[in-house]
Amino acid sequence: MVSGDMHLWTEALHDTYGEVVRYSPNHLSFATPDAWKDIYNYRTGVPHFTKDKMNYFTPPSGVDSLHSTDDDAVHIRQRRLLSHAFSDTALRAQEHMIQKYVNLLLDKLYERCRGPEQGKTDIVRLLNWTTFDLIGDLTFGESFHCLEDNAYHPWIALVFDYMVAAVFMVASKQFPLFDRILQKMIPKRLTQRMRDHARMSAERMGRRLATKTDRPDFVTYLVGRTDDPESINVEEMHSNSTLIILGGSETAATALSGALYYMSKNRQTFDRLVKEVRSSITKEEDLNILKTSHLTYLTACLEETMRIYPPVAGYLPRRAPKEGCKVAGYWVPPYTQVSITPYAINHFQENFKDPKSFVPERWLSEGSAMYSWDRKQASQPFSVGPRNCIGKNLAWAEMRLILSKLLWHFDIEVCEESKDWGNQKTYLLWQKPALVLQLKPVVDR
Repeated sequence: MVSGDMHLWTEALHDTYGEVVRYSPNHLSFATPDAWKDIYNYRTGVPHFTKDKMNYFTPPSGVDSLHSTDDDAVHIRQRRLLSHAFSDTALRAQEHMIQKYVNLLLDKLYERCRGPEQGKTDIVRLLNWTTFDLIGDLTFGESFHCLEDNAYHPWIALVFDYMVAAVFMVASKQFPLFDRILQKMIPKRLTQRMRDHARMSAERMGRRLATKTDRPDFVTYLVGRTDDPESINVEEMHSNSTLIILGGSETAATALSGALYYMSKNRQTFDRLVKEVRSSITKEEDLNILKTSHLTYLTACLEETMRIYPPVAGYLPRRAPKEGCKVAGYWVPPYTQVSITPYAINHFQENFKDPKSFVPERWLSEGSAMYSWDRKQASQPFSVGPRNCIGKNLAWAEMRLILSKLLWHFDIEVCEESKDWGNQKTYLLWQKPALVLQLKPVVDR
């Protein structure tokens, strides 16, 4: 875990030993599609796998978020309240805000095409700036102004260090007898960054809660319910704001970076996608959430990107109930830890033909003959069940809109220095180097 290579290590174990591997005395890793529903899809009140605090930690504030809590009742309550902010109704109300930042991204890319860069651009930086600015505005009512300033906000560096520190902390918890000693070996700079990230989230959320407005951001859908005894409290808002900033920005930017890299390396795929976008949408004002949702090949390209390069590559551990459970036909004894590593299950040769190849056609009916035995349900980039990604609809809308606008406006090629961009380490999230693309405008702006 601390080397950043756990995704490759787990993949190699499954390639050698098959669909289920015991890789520590009390931890089983599964790479079979049925494991998704058996581990993660449960009914409340029925014995089921739960989050094990050995692998999830409470935020520095001491109050659990939607992600960290192992208490089903707490999760259900928080999820019920937060779901209003991520509903289809909320998404429609938020579209003008999403369009604002995507259009600002386009402006910045056109500046680079006219300037001394002549269209040569590190798209990872621009996409990160876009998604952070947007999620900041949706969460706190104020942007990080990365796109306007052409620079990372200091907080964003905290986010990346936060994930590395989280991995170190989870790794140390795997050795309970030595946990205290190992925790002290984690660089103080990283643990301080975690505290700083939580503090800044709380400060910004405090400012947003003090602002009276009807703008359709996430908080708007929560503040009207604060008189409900079951409502989400201020401390929980602080913890969840940290989660939303992490999950709502970095993962979307990762998927979009991956899509541009793999498509640009596969020119036949790229040309077909460009043709779909530019022939289906004839005027710029039609580039909206609704119309881009009907671009079937674009959706297939994003599905294939998230299979070969899942935004969350690290494992998703759970603990068996005291009664024990069956997973994909295997008996799992009481309190055993189990997990699926998205990268490993998506690259397992028993699940996908040519698992290392980028083939969007496998997600379309036309690819059903050559890839008829692909077990597509193995790829679940948003997880499944009651604890799946609450921001799935927003992520899909954001990814489709940004990708379609980029392809409508620019011809794109991967520059030589980024030919091997896909070789990366992961600390739950990918450590992405610069992805240098050559952009050429095809539309006057």
